[in-house]
Amino acid sequence: VVIMDICKNCLEPIPESQIYCSMKCWQEHRNPPSQVSEESRPTLNTSEWIKAQAKAWGSIIGMFFSLFILLLVIATFIEDFQLYLISSTIILSIFVFLVLRYVYDSNEITKLLKFPKTIDTWKLIGIALAIDIFVVKPLHVAISFHFFPDLQEQEVITALEEMSQISAIITAFSVSILTPILEELLFRGFILGMFLKCYNEKVAILLSAIIFAIVHEPVAIGMAFGGGLIYGWLRVRTGSIVPSTLLHIFWNSFVSIIVIIY
Repeated sequence: VVIMDICKNCLEPIPESQIYCSMKCWQEHRNPPSQVSEESRPTLNTSEWIKAQAKAWGSIIGMFFSLFILLLVIATFIEDFQLYLISSTIILSIFVFLVLRYVYDSNEITKLLKFPKTIDTWKLIGIALAIDIFVVKPLHVAISFHFFPDLQEQEVITALEEMSQISAIITAFSVSILTPILEELLFRGFILGMFLKCYNEKVAILLSAIIFAIVHEPVAIGMAFGGGLIYGWLRVRTGSIVPSTLLHIFWNSFVSIIVIIY
C-alpha cells in the first residue's frame, strides 16, 4: 500500500516521501507570485468597467482635492518655509496612509508596505536603478538641453543653493526622505492601486506615471515620467511600494547631497 500525502503548494496527492508534487510547485511555494496574474484577473463587462473607471478617476480627483485643502489649512497656521515643508509632507503622508488603510483590507495593506526579502527583489531594484541612472536621466538631460535650453533648475534645487547650510540640510532631509515616502504612498500606493482595479498593468503604470509627471515642474516632467514608469514597474513586480520608495529616496538624496556639497 502506497501511503499518500498532499503537496505543500497545490494540495495534490503525493507519496509520503515527497513534499511537493513537482519542481514547479516547489518554486511557486518558495517565491509566490507578487500579484494576481493578468489571466486570472476578473473580467468586467462594459457597464462594470465604466463604473470602475469612474470610481478610480473620481477617487483620484477627490484625493488631490483633499490634499490641496489640507495644504491650504496648514499654510494658514505655519509661515516658516522649512517648518511648513516638513509638517505638510508628514501630515499629507499620514492622510494618504489612512486612506490606504480604508481602501485596502489588512492583508493587502500589509503586503503593500512589506519589504519582500528575496534576492530577486534586490535584483529588480538594481535593474531599476541602472535604468534610472543610465537611461532615464541621460535622456532627460539630452531632451531638456535640445528642446528647452532656457529652462531653469527646479525651484527646490535653486532654493537649496541659496539657503544657509542648516536650512539646506533641513530642507534636503524633507526632500530626500519625507517627500519620496509621500509620493510613493500617493502615486504607487493609492493612484496606481486605483488604476489596477480597472486597467491592465501596463496602462495602469503609464497613467500613474503621466499624473506623476504632470504634478512636477516643467523642467522635471521628463525625468518624473521616466521615474514614474520605473517605480510603478517595481511596485507591480514586487507587490510592495517599499522597493520603489527606497529607490526614490536614494535618487533624491543623491541629488540633494550633490547640491549641498557643490
